[in-house]
Amino acid sequence: PGFIERIMGITVLLFSPLTVLGTTWTLEAALDRAMESHPDALMARAQVLEAQAMSSSAKVGKQPQVGLRASYIQTNNPMQGFGMILSQGTFDNTIDFNDPGQLDALSATLEGRYRLYSGGAIEAGIRSSEANERASKLSERSVQQMIQDGVVQAYFGIRQADEIVHSIEAGIRVLEENLRISKIREQAGELIRTERLNLEVELAALQRALLAQQHQAQLARSQMAYLLGESSGANIELEPEDSSIGRIAEPVSLGIARRPELHAARARLEATEHASRAARSGKLPTLDAFANVQADRGWRRDGDGSSWTAGLVMNLPIFDGNSTRAKTSLAEARKRMASEQVRRVELTLGLELERAQLGYQLATAQRKVAEQQVKQANEAAGLSRERFAAGTLLSTELIGVESRLVEANVQLALATSQEKTALAHLRRACGLEILN
Repeated sequence: PGFIERIMGITVLLFSPLTVLGTTWTLEAALDRAMESHPDALMARAQVLEAQAMSSSAKVGKQPQVGLRASYIQTNNPMQGFGMILSQGTFDNTIDFNDPGQLDALSATLEGRYRLYSGGAIEAGIRSSEANERASKLSERSVQQMIQDGVVQAYFGIRQADEIVHSIEAGIRVLEENLRISKIREQAGELIRTERLNLEVELAALQRALLAQQHQAQLARSQMAYLLGESSGANIELEPEDSSIGRIAEPVSLGIARRPELHAARARLEATEHASRAARSGKLPTLDAFANVQADRGWRRDGDGSSWTAGLVMNLPIFDGNSTRAKTSLAEARKRMASEQVRRVELTLGLELERAQLGYQLATAQRKVAEQQVKQANEAAGLSRERFAAGTLLSTELIGVESRLVEANVQLALATSQEKTALAHLRRACGLEILN
């Protein structure tokens, strides 16, 4: 099992979930585009807007409420009619209280109300909504970092796929040259036919691997075009010389203190603490101030009057059917759950950082080993080609050497891309921007 099977296996690994890339784009441009078009980023942004709207709604309780109410009625009801007469200032001693007749009234009332004391419910609600708003913004940043991490994986996946294609193409060119030499030697009687056929079989196998790799690379580009909102036939290519790759630098210090997920969890805990205080305030009284001005006009008795009212209203709950107790218990349960969520996030992020650090160390070591393998494989291939041309090396031995060279180049391409991807993941695990 050979080299072809390993190439096919590598192909499968390369094109597991891709995120977003761009046509002839640098890594920096691809990251920016993902923030503008990725559905997860747009949904996270919408959640921030929702949290801001809820925060604004919570602050309404601190504002005075002013309303205008107007009505026009006619009636022959003695009680209602007598009230209209008094409001319009048309009372006289000739009125029959039992039958004042048909009366009408146009009334307009301007009323204002302001809550002077809410038992702390309004203030706690505002603080809770503000904490939730902060949590939403931090969660949006976390989503953006996850998307960027995926973009980096996809970006280097394409680059290493192209490197593998180039390595296979180089191997094909070498085999074609060796096949040309073998045919000359066969015609000269220096090489048996089997040796030439071995080279032709291996060449066909490499050509098949090249077709499969090119097909997978094209599928990946089509998928990226779809994710970017481009047409399926768009030409998706990367910049050959991308200076932004060099901006993926090692973190100066390691830690999870900058992770937005951690700060978002703490903000949600703060929100539940304020929500718990708001729930407990249901046992406290409320105090409202109100004032209104009313104008009344009637045409049946040609009356016109106005009045005003102002005062204070206090509401003291005595028994609410245990509603406040139930709301307080629910808020306390949510607070305990949020507290455990903070602890869970801390443990999860710590483990993720450790894995990212170990992954980067492994990727760096593998890249160094791959570079040494390529150096050795190049030396071995050069010597073997000379021996084959001189007739002192069998084609099967040459095939093995050339295959190992191609595989070494493939492994170097993989190791180089994986090192950059691992470094980007380490930066995200530290809560840093992908590009320094």
